[in-house]
Amino acid sequence: MTEIFSFDDEELATHVQTGLTLEEKEELEDSPNLLSTLNFSTNPKKRSDSVISVGSINNRLGTSYEVGIQQPYFAVSSKESEPIPAAKKLKPKVSDFEPLKVLGRGAYGKVILVRETRSGKLYAQKQLKKASMVVEAKNYERTVNERTILERVNHPNIVKLFYAFQDFDKVYLILEYLEGGELFTHLAEQNILSERIASFYVAEIILALRHLHLNVGVVYRDLKPENCMLNRKGYLVLTDFGLSKVSTRDGKSNTLTGTPQYMAPEILQEQPYDYAVDWWSLGAVCYDLLTGSPPFTGSGKKQVLNKIVATKTLKTPHYVSQDARDILVKLLRKSPLKRLNCDENFETIKNHRFFRHLDWEALIRQDDIAQPPPIIPVVTNPELAENFDADFTSMPISPPGSPYDAPVFSRREESSFIPITKTTDKTSVESVYFKNFSYTTEGYLE
Repeated sequence: MTEIFSFDDEELATHVQTGLTLEEKEELEDSPNLLSTLNFSTNPKKRSDSVISVGSINNRLGTSYEVGIQQPYFAVSSKESEPIPAAKKLKPKVSDFEPLKVLGRGAYGKVILVRETRSGKLYAQKQLKKASMVVEAKNYERTVNERTILERVNHPNIVKLFYAFQDFDKVYLILEYLEGGELFTHLAEQNILSERIASFYVAEIILALRHLHLNVGVVYRDLKPENCMLNRKGYLVLTDFGLSKVSTRDGKSNTLTGTPQYMAPEILQEQPYDYAVDWWSLGAVCYDLLTGSPPFTGSGKKQVLNKIVATKTLKTPHYVSQDARDILVKLLRKSPLKRLNCDENFETIKNHRFFRHLDWEALIRQDDIAQPPPIIPVVTNPELAENFDADFTSMPISPPGSPYDAPVFSRREESSFIPITKTTDKTSVESVYFKNFSYTTEGYLE
């Protein structure tokens, strides 16, 4: 019998009575896979509001396996009558990770500090509810984006993905745990950063964005202080790639997406755009670090967006130096063709007086002797998550009353996403059982 997840009692009874297996349903509904290039498998249904098949009883309650995930291993069946081929490797599972603290929470998932039970290593576990992917197609699209992009990335200033797997209710991303917390938190504590400190973090963001653009072909699209985190040594690491996009053949996109205060004008005007939008966002983040707020603010999103498009002259406080103002003006030019492009003008950037205190080569090597980070996070015990918002870390891991977590939004609601104008095709959402979602980083188990 197929285990089902229902939004309609009458239809649930109908599907259970049919007794169809998952395989039989797939034979009846053999539709093209919209996301075959991403190695995701879908099982389209005729109605997106009926019953969504997410697995079978045998998958959940039949054969069980108990093997460590920190070394190469092969499947060993607990049922001797059902041997598993020796070449088939196991994937990590939820029980391999012990939850410790809530690090963050959003509309359709949360991030939890977990300890891998065998090795004792700490990770950030991003949990994403499958049910939310039925309600909104963009949630599915963001999950696919993040898992696919992070699999391809290897850079010290970009968060590392170690595992991806799923259970009946959720999909999970096991990510690098960044003990230093959000740059946003440190910015809030200090209000503004000195130009010497700000230039360090801006330079690290440049290194990360250049890697995404030149080596991976990805437009980040959601650069903001909340997505910039610090590792234990104090180096900046970019996180959250749900809104990122792999560049198309012509290098252009026209999807309205991002965080309002940091969005480039060409996105707001629904014009085709490319990597240049990330350099605008860098200018907005740099302005934020130096002044304590983004360059364009207002009482609501509409006013902010109008200012981004209509303002002709960038205003800066009197204490911002001419060197800092120069780089801000060049990054925040309305025309993407006139905007400073750090991909093409890297040597010019490195020699700009705003970065005159930096040893770029030492920064690239992350040599904390030759070029020490300006902020060293206080970490007395990594399991305490001291550099994360206490509103989150004090939350219970498993709230009572429901097997599904109710949507809870971040208190920074003004930075929420603008809805995507074009949603994914229904067939990409209706199969919330991700057959090929599992991932283990290459060489990690060796």
